[in-house]
Amino acid sequence: MSATFLRLRLDVVTTNACRRFHIDAITARLVCTYRGTGTQYGVSTDGADPQRVFTVQTGSPILLRGTLWPAEPPSGLLHRSPPIEGTGETRLVLVLDPVTDPEDEL
Repeated sequence: MSATFLRLRLDVVTTNACRRFHIDAITARLVCTYRGTGTQYGVSTDGADPQRVFTVQTGSPILLRGTLWPAEPPSGLLHRSPPIEGTGETRLVLVLDPVTDPEDEL
């Protein structure tokens, strides 16, 4: 995979932003949490929630294949934002997505 451009998003998150396990409808996504609990992930072979859930260490990036990844086999690695709503926790999350045409971003 190659990308000429990247979309950068830096979010302050105080809710359960993406609380369900999923695979993003993009080619790939890099996520790095700089403050708060890191992204949660796990493997699923049947689309159900993963049996074992892992958490990326704060400050460590994770590169996730999306549903538009061009190669087989499809990814079974699901991810979600950790459930933090009501805890008072604040997350600072960096997201990088490949962009094919910057004109589509306007």
